Amino acid sequence: MKAQHSDSLTLFYLSNLRQKALILMAILNANGFNSAWVRSIFSKKLSPIIIAGFTTFTVLMFASVIMFSNIAASNAQINTATELIEVDLFVDGLNLLRPEALLEKSLKSGQKTDLTIDNKPSGLMTIKSVKQLPITINVTQPDGSVKELPDPSAKFETDIFITLTGKAQMQNTAAVLGESLVKIGSPAKLEGFNYDINATVTDLRMKK
Repeated sequence: MKAQHSDSLTLFYLSNLRQKALILMAILNANGFNSAWVRSIFSKKLSPIIIAGFTTFTVLMFASVIMFSNIAASNAQINTATELIEVDLFVDGLNLLRPEALLEKSLKSGQKTDLTIDNKPSGLMTIKSVKQLPITINVTQPDGSVKELPDPSAKFETDIFITLTGKAQMQNTAAVLGESLVKIGSPAKLEGFNYDINATVTDLRMKK
């Protein structure tokens, strides 16, 4: 009884192998591989060893095509030219109690910051410059003239202009930082030890 059970399992597994081989050959045939001669072989009675060997060969060939395709794609990405890029960011109306503490200690020239564009990681960038912009309003004077004065309602608001530098991959569609395309108008985020700031890309330049 045990021998009969073992033979039944062997036939079952061989049958499954044969079915999988036929499915794989159907896929290959749909992609231009001529499998007519393979079907003619399987229509004949072949030994289990030949069937298992051919199935293994087919699986390995299919896996090799996928592997070499991935390698080619990786090499293409590695060989993409990289250039130094400058990215200008505008931070609008950041609520800060002590802006000088952030601008003089954390968000200052020479420091690294973690950049995210369109919710995709862009990697570490170097802060080239940081400038606090005045928030003003137009106030009509008694003589009828208009003067630009600090906005008293924006006591705890801060506008900041930041320039970052780093290396980007140059593609036909755009410059690529990490996993994100860098384009004017893209939403961005700067993150460091004690800050998490939303900004907007306002300009970018390639530095030769």
